[in-house]
Amino acid sequence: MAANPIAVMPAPAAAAAGEPADSWGELLQVSTTVTVDVPIAKLTVRELFQLQKGSVLASTQLSGVQVPITVSGRLIAWGEFQVSGDHLALRVVELA
Repeated sequence: MAANPIAVMPAPAAAAAGEPADSWGELLQVSTTVTVDVPIAKLTVRELFQLQKGSVLASTQLSGVQVPITVSGRLIAWGEFQVSGDHLALRVVELA
């Protein structure tokens, strides 16, 4: 399964800040993996084996509560999930 490129839409204030990207050079082209952990209710091994296509796992995370955003295991920000068109998106709420 090929990965689809994602659209990163900077906040208007960040775009207006105008940090000179030229000073970063090629480093800005390096790819990295961003991870968001969503706590799921505890499952037994039996329940894990019963999972099938269409199963829904309930999160213990309340709607509207911030989730940690990490890169290489390091916390970089906090975000909130939202729906953007047909996609699940993550809005950065606070930088760590």
